[in-house]
Amino acid sequence: MPFAEFVDTMLTTSPDSPCYLAYTRAAELFPATDYDFEPLTGGPPHGTDTRVWIGSAGTRSMLHSDLKDNFFCQIWGEKHVVLVPWKHARDVYPFPGNLVNSQVDLAYPDLGRFPRLRRAVFYAGTVQPGDVLFLPRGCWHDIRSRTPSVSVNHWFGPPMTAADYASLLLRSGPRYWAATARDFVAHGLLRRREQTTFFFSPPSTGKRLFDLLRWGDFSRDNDPATD
Repeated sequence: MPFAEFVDTMLTTSPDSPCYLAYTRAAELFPATDYDFEPLTGGPPHGTDTRVWIGSAGTRSMLHSDLKDNFFCQIWGEKHVVLVPWKHARDVYPFPGNLVNSQVDLAYPDLGRFPRLRRAVFYAGTVQPGDVLFLPRGCWHDIRSRTPSVSVNHWFGPPMTAADYASLLLRSGPRYWAATARDFVAHGLLRRREQTTFFFSPPSTGKRLFDLLRWGDFSRDNDPATD
């Protein structure tokens, strides 16, 4: 739809049926001088990526962690943010085949199904226009719009390492090991296409392990700056 029609829709729609222009490259909407993060990040050597998120009240990025450090900038409206440090990654129950997206819906936490949530440390707050939130690489975050909202985020710096994910995988147990082996064969050796589930669907852990052994790069297809 035309952008003007989208704006009208996002301002009037119910939070029960939100609309989202999500994960859009800033370069597609704004001149580069409008989102220059180099004074904060120091610029290269590592690849950077800047994305825009525009949506109604009720939009949500479910609990997940990112590959790189992140500046999250709230431009307009309000969002509620929940953060969990990477050291509590196992306590937020990543998917067996995907170590960077959580199975938990923090709006309706099920402690019967996910009892280790009690061990996790949570930080929560609201970002408003002009706020800039720094999310260290690997920090789990759940972000929900309280009002119609415009946000910009900027990924930068060195990525998480294979050792970071290997440590989490080893602590996660046989169910995760089996899923990794399955995806190593299906999406690595046999090159079967993986299903897209999220705005940016990272490769499965098994495919990433294959990329590490084949190309020497565990995050070969996990860096949005290269997609």
